[in-house]
Amino acid sequence: MEQDSLCWDSGPALTMKLLLLTCAAALVSSLVGGEQREGLLEESLVFPENTQSDHVVVEPQMQTDLSDLTLCVRYNTELRTRHVLVSYKSQELALSRENDTTIKVSIGSKELLFRLPPSLWGWVHLCVTRAMKEQLVGLYVNGEPASRKVLEGSQPVTAGGKLILGHEEGVVGKEQNFVGELLDVNLWDRLLAPRTIRNLYRGDSSPQGNVIGWLTARVDTSGKVTAQKSTRTQ
Repeated sequence: MEQDSLCWDSGPALTMKLLLLTCAAALVSSLVGGEQREGLLEESLVFPENTQSDHVVVEPQMQTDLSDLTLCVRYNTELRTRHVLVSYKSQELALSRENDTTIKVSIGSKELLFRLPPSLWGWVHLCVTRAMKEQLVGLYVNGEPASRKVLEGSQPVTAGGKLILGHEEGVVGKEQNFVGELLDVNLWDRLLAPRTIRNLYRGDSSPQGNVIGWLTARVDTSGKVTAQKSTRTQ
């Protein structure tokens, strides 16, 4: 390989310091993997294995406190044990599937559990809404609303975080790693109307999230996570 020949060729044009730095960079690159992308069009993020290194960091396009909010994600997995889908500033905003029938929503360090429809397989579209003043949190599953629940004492989600996909931010544990595909991750600093959420489930790409938009956000993958043509759009 070209990198190998560089590592072992200490010709007069290279100082020893430069040689060591080049070799170290090549080694890190070969071990860590991953890539950086600007937006994903008709592509899924594929998490192929249950490993501690596989996760994705998404940079917000706007830094703002989140009082009212809407968070949406589409995913496909065979996992039936607990796994984290989305985590923003750790438990300030997180979405995890606890088991076959339960989704946990964490907002402002408070938690709510929602029941899922039975036999939920294949591609699933989830949206969470929070109305701060009314203290109401809603869950939409494949475009259809579940019962809204009261979340008392919840605080605004503060600015300055990054969205982590496939892990809970700051927590590493094999039992929480996501395996499958993620798609259409969007975050808004407002409530979306039920009709808009229904249209997003059906494949409408508008509106994109103004805090995080799937088609424009900077996405950094780590481990063996890759961006691939989505099975949903093929």
